Amino acid sequence: MRKPVIALCLILSGAAAFAAPASASPASEMAAYLAKAQDAADSNHLTEAIRSYVAVMAMAQESPSAEADAKSEAAAAELARIGTRLSLEPASEWVDAKGTQQAGSSRSLGKEGGLSPAVYLFENFGTGKSPVADAPIYFQFAKNSGSLISFATTDAYGKANTTVAKLDEPGAEALIRAYPVFKSRGMSYAFSSVFRDFAYLPPANVVKVLALEASELGTSDNPRSVDTVATALKRAGLQAQSINAKLDPDKFRLAYAGDTKALASLGIGASAPYATFVLVDVAAARQMELNGKKYNIFTAAATANVRLVRSDGSVVYAFAIDSIKGQGSSKEAAVADAYKRTGEALGPELQRRQAEIQDSLTKE
Repeated sequence: MRKPVIALCLILSGAAAFAAPASASPASEMAAYLAKAQDAADSNHLTEAIRSYVAVMAMAQESPSAEADAKSEAAAAELARIGTRLSLEPASEWVDAKGTQQAGSSRSLGKEGGLSPAVYLFENFGTGKSPVADAPIYFQFAKNSGSLISFATTDAYGKANTTVAKLDEPGAEALIRAYPVFKSRGMSYAFSSVFRDFAYLPPANVVKVLALEASELGTSDNPRSVDTVATALKRAGLQAQSINAKLDPDKFRLAYAGDTKALASLGIGASAPYATFVLVDVAAARQMELNGKKYNIFTAAATANVRLVRSDGSVVYAFAIDSIKGQGSSKEAAVADAYKRTGEALGPELQRRQAEIQDSLTKE
């Protein structure tokens, strides 16, 4: 015989049958995070411990009270102690044979073959140290400006690196700083005293000044325009070195066109990374003739091309002056006067362009 099914019904009015457990108080939640942080630190999970301490400080701001402030101060004290044990070291490619951190080139930053900032984050214990994994490293420009990946996370070896896409002024010094920044519950905590700087230096500002003055009479043994141009470039902040010697015309024109081998043969390289070429071409002199009668008056028109180049052949700045007229009682005198007048015209023209030249030296 089947037993009757007995149903028990509870009729509730305005109240729940079972009360839900009360949510933890901010103070107890903070205490739980402090305990979690200590456990993480003891088990060598430093990144987790730091984030837990930062969470405690964030909760103290969310729910301020005397008890919350006390726990926040305890978390801040632990973070300060951790900070004294942290260190950021440069990656091996930044260290020379003597163990000294070297500088990169601002001209190659962001380009293939250029050095990118890379660090190792360690926790130090006396004479030993341990890599800190999964830690966020913040990279920022401290000098100059540009585009880079701001945050990178350390790998199992504690290494993190960034990629620079662009440097705004490749001809000026740049400094990129890296330091750990941890975030939790919307709050950021930076170990600003634990940082590593990466310097990028511009090329030396030494420029060799070379000139080729050519006419139907050949090339000048002592180009007049060299010293004028060198003086003007010194006013623009360059260490100008004059080369007054007569140069091989073919080699000069190759270097003027950016041929790197020809530039190197003229001493344009690491110690003198710039060259300024002054190419003066004087057209064939013409004798004055009036009503069929020739006079001992000759004129010669000159064109001056000035080009500032780097050792890699790239042009920094260039300009030309046309229709410079020389005059004399012979072809030789007319050509010599054309050279003289060219030199006189170049000084004021370079002075007028000084700001443009300086601006070009700091840009691509």
